[in-house]
Amino acid sequence: MKVFVCGSIGYGHKEEIRKLQDLLRKEGFEVLDQFEFDYSDVEDFRDKRELSSEIVKRDLELCDRADVLILIAKHPSFGAMAEAVIASMKGKPVVVFCPEKLRSPWPLYFATAIAEDERELISLLRELKHEIRTIPNVYCDHESEFVYTKFKCVCPVTGLEDRGVVKIRYKPRDRLLEYESLDRYFRSFEGKRMHHEAVACKVYRDLLNLLNPEWLEVTVEFEERSNVRAVVRVQSK
Repeated sequence: MKVFVCGSIGYGHKEEIRKLQDLLRKEGFEVLDQFEFDYSDVEDFRDKRELSSEIVKRDLELCDRADVLILIAKHPSFGAMAEAVIASMKGKPVVVFCPEKLRSPWPLYFATAIAEDERELISLLRELKHEIRTIPNVYCDHESEFVYTKFKCVCPVTGLEDRGVVKIRYKPRDRLLEYESLDRYFRSFEGKRMHHEAVACKVYRDLLNLLNPEWLEVTVEFEERSNVRAVVRVQSK
């Protein structure tokens, strides 16, 4: 997993970022290091438009490469908050690391998870490896539908592979599904022995806990077997 640690650099807190980077490396994570190009000694950017552009483009490239962004929220930072917003809007998990009091609601709004100490941070990162991604809902009132056509699991009775189509319909509140991550989530069912009803209920519970939508409907249509085609639907409406 590639992680990008962002925080306050220009206001004298570079070592906090380095310390967390070192911890993550020791825990086996691949750390994307923005300090290969260090600008912490620049005191005034007003007459350095070209340098500013170069720094921002480089950091945005790191955001694109990262699987997870970690925002150290102990000190205010224009750049770190912008990076967190951009990463979140692209569907990347944003973990806010705040071992002290947090005096702004903004990091929390764009956070996938919050860690109050290093141990909790490592635990959250390991859990995020197979998580469905979400993005903030900054759009108009709407409903969404997603259809996944390559679902597979194993019938616990016959041991044969079951194939099906999963349909998700929901009306969001604050979070939206980042639908490209659904493929990885549904592939995690492959090889698992599950009844049709168990599949539909698990998908429904996972999405309900993740999104807290106004309403949610999950329908799983399995291929015909023994002249019977199973359709299982779970809904909150």
